[in-house]
Amino acid sequence: MNKTPILFWSDAVSASSGLARITRDLAVRVHNHLGEQFRVASVGYGGPGSSRLGFPQYSWHFREDWLMPELPEIWDDFAGNERGILFSIHDLNRVMWMSLPETCADPRLQKWLHNRRFDLWGYFPIDAAGPAGRLSFMLGESCKGFDRILAYTKWAQKILESTLGYRQCEDRQLTNIPHGIDTSVFYPRDRKDARKMVGFYTVGKQVPIGDKDILVGIVATNQARKDFGQAVEVLAELKKRHNVKVWIHTDAVDRYWSIPYLLQDLGAPDAIISVNVISDDVMAQLYSACDVTLGIGLGEGMGYPIFESMACGTPCVHGKYGGAAEYLPPELLVPVMNYRIEGIYGNRRPVFQVGDWVQRIESALKMDREKIKLHPDLDWNGNLESRWLDWFKDGVSSETNIGLVNDGLPATETIEWGGIRKNG
Repeated sequence: MNKTPILFWSDAVSASSGLARITRDLAVRVHNHLGEQFRVASVGYGGPGSSRLGFPQYSWHFREDWLMPELPEIWDDFAGNERGILFSIHDLNRVMWMSLPETCADPRLQKWLHNRRFDLWGYFPIDAAGPAGRLSFMLGESCKGFDRILAYTKWAQKILESTLGYRQCEDRQLTNIPHGIDTSVFYPRDRKDARKMVGFYTVGKQVPIGDKDILVGIVATNQARKDFGQAVEVLAELKKRHNVKVWIHTDAVDRYWSIPYLLQDLGAPDAIISVNVISDDVMAQLYSACDVTLGIGLGEGMGYPIFESMACGTPCVHGKYGGAAEYLPPELLVPVMNYRIEGIYGNRRPVFQVGDWVQRIESALKMDREKIKLHPDLDWNGNLESRWLDWFKDGVSSETNIGLVNDGLPATETIEWGGIRKNG
């Protein structure tokens, strides 16, 4: 039986981002459990990869052209003239050139893409829709260039259905499967013991946590979509009512937001800030140390920190918008007061009130920690793995032409790429 080459494209499997985790989780499972059907490789940026994973890993350096110069050589090295699959886990605006070759400035790449020897599969992290409940025109056109599409959640699937139309969705076998949490790692730890660990990961001054202090956690990258501004306003208001300390884990204290200045200027509680890469086991202990965490994203495709926290028995308060809202109890969801439109793609983003956040946090603090559970659909140790494996197997059923080796199609012409000759 011929193995179908499948190349996973997103962040590097050894990176610490959510996209990297999804890529690693899926690539490893396909490699380990479907090795008779698929030959796996990955390509990403943000890390060197790992020899322990057992499949080839290619890297590229971040630029605004998003893998354009490297892809032909990578595909040729990995699969040659075999027909296969490129599975993209990136945002649609980053892969538009791949599904719409006419948008490429390089005519050689246009030609190579028009004659590509792989099907395009997409698992898109959709975190917002436009005012009409669908993606903007160019993102919609990009979707139409994919051969098979999978949504994170029912919310994202509805947006894609509205964007593509019924027939297009049917052709692409559109459905939704969430990514998951490994509950053999993320599970509740002893709260007192966990609190003793928090100070080891502090950047700057040490902040003692008293027995009666409420510890609020925030785990988020420092970017525009993570609303640190309102989060700190909420913390400052919460400080007026309770003895509060804050643990913030991020990738940079000064980037889109200057987190130290926000904390200082808005009168927030004392904060423990960690920025170093922390193992999953330690992260599980830090989640367990918190009384509540805040999911501060203005729209999430899913949101790993939200559900890592829940898996550790710590409630996470989050806005009632985006994919994550499907899997959280209603008492943890902050109502949307209004919407605003932002960006060139007309993304519709929610507007929240500080008082509503405080109210939901206080409700979360009263919840029985023993009853805080991860939604079973998100547990890799439940039936999630079999759902994913079935989806991959269905994609290369006997009704498709994917995976045919030397299928009689002519090899594309030899092209110069960066001074190195490769069969494209």
